[in-house]
Amino acid sequence: MHRLKWLPLLLFGLLASGTGQAQTEEPSHRLCGNALLQQLEPERHAKQARNRADFQAFLAQSQGPERIQSIMRIPVVVHIMHDPSDAYGVESNITIEQIMSQLEVLNEDFRRMPGTRGDNSNPVGADVEIEFCMATRDPDGQPTTGITRQPYVGSFNFQLANQRSMKDLVRWDTERYLNIWVVKRIQSGILAFTYLPEVIAGDTDRVAIDGIVVGATFFGSADKQFGNPPFYLNQTFRYGRTLTHEVGHYLNLYHTWAEGGCDVDDFVDDTPLCSGPYFGCPPSPARPVQCDQERMVENYLDYSDDICFNTFTQGQKTRMRTAVYFYPFRENLISQANLQATGCADTVAATFPDSMFIVAGDPQSGRINAVLDTALRVRVTNPLRFGLNDQDVRFRLVEQPSGSTLSLDTVIRTAGGGFAALPFQLGRLPGTYIVRASANTRAGNVQDFKLQAEAATLAYPNPFSREIVLQLELENTERVEVRVYNIQGQLVLQYETSAREAVLLDMTGYPNQLYIAQLRASSTQKSYKIIKMEP
Repeated sequence: MHRLKWLPLLLFGLLASGTGQAQTEEPSHRLCGNALLQQLEPERHAKQARNRADFQAFLAQSQGPERIQSIMRIPVVVHIMHDPSDAYGVESNITIEQIMSQLEVLNEDFRRMPGTRGDNSNPVGADVEIEFCMATRDPDGQPTTGITRQPYVGSFNFQLANQRSMKDLVRWDTERYLNIWVVKRIQSGILAFTYLPEVIAGDTDRVAIDGIVVGATFFGSADKQFGNPPFYLNQTFRYGRTLTHEVGHYLNLYHTWAEGGCDVDDFVDDTPLCSGPYFGCPPSPARPVQCDQERMVENYLDYSDDICFNTFTQGQKTRMRTAVYFYPFRENLISQANLQATGCADTVAATFPDSMFIVAGDPQSGRINAVLDTALRVRVTNPLRFGLNDQDVRFRLVEQPSGSTLSLDTVIRTAGGGFAALPFQLGRLPGTYIVRASANTRAGNVQDFKLQAEAATLAYPNPFSREIVLQLELENTERVEVRVYNIQGQLVLQYETSAREAVLLDMTGYPNQLYIAQLRASSTQKSYKIIKMEP
């Protein structure tokens, strides 16, 4: 039997700092702002009690978990609604690396992944068996990174009353993608918000408002910072757990205290009763005793700091997975037809997370050549770019330029985020270096990756809107092959031209994102990281 006695109408999971906090200050606590949204949308709440009763009746029949046994996968699109004054990598216009670090955390937490912050030894802790995939096909079936960027004047101090007009600027089908809108800062110190499906079931505006809105400084993980620019993150909430919390609401979980006290339940039997929200982290091993029980401060649906979180319970797992089956607009997300259409089908084998590994000198460049003139740091990742921790990987230098006498044959165990630092430095002689990586993952992969060591090259203006100059500086005019790769390592442009001092690269019509451009002549080869940001 559930322990419910009463439960006030709850709009959705809305995280906030104190309502009296100045808008320019960064939040240091999570606080609930449900009352604000209830005031803004009272009619939307009117049907929630009836919808909740229907779902609870279905859940009591125990049909959902038995009907869906396999791992569920949900396609994701991230809309960066950045301040128009923020260039790529500046504050709200967060980098690709920061975005991908958040998706890593989401999968680590929902899969209770060993060796990550999402792992736990809680006897009721659960691998929820839900994964999240950045869409590789947009609604028109065209290739995509699963990321859009939209200058938005309301990004700073975003007002909840403006959410519909903001979402109207860019939205992918909310029955096919989990839409996440990232803004610079939300009013009243709110961290993020979303709707429980039982709030919007039957709502005529559901397809327009469904999804998650989150502040940029709470989106991503400092654990996975790699290179520059540094991630744009809040100190207290810097491990990506705000989105984990919100996705719990998106899948129909309530806060553990259910907006009440010891006589109020969250509809989950294995989460202890507690008396209101909890802030911060308790000193180890002490934790608060409330309602004659130790509080589960590590539960993702509490209000603890990011560093505390690591647990979804078995009961929460059942509730979330049943909600996916019960609500048709959630079930469509995981259908095989939708996974095929969004490019998320079969991207990870059933042996996730260590079904294979990829090694790259730079997460932005994927598996294509990188320009390296410093010590080599690599990441070992699975196909969704989620770092594999505690993997023993053997690295061997198998090819180097004539005259180079470097040696490398060592086994390195990857650390947090799948990082490994190789104990030698490329760039002593320009040219191509090939490193062979092998690991005893379940697929037993061996992979060679090529790195081009050379002096720094110049591309300007960078970022650019349509055309960019790639400096070459050859002694004589030569035939030059031009190749451009996107962030997934796919060749998107290739042609030949004659050049001596520089090549003018025209990328009018290509999507805004980071690219790797390569110029190959008989006497040299150069690589450039370029960022297209056409307004």
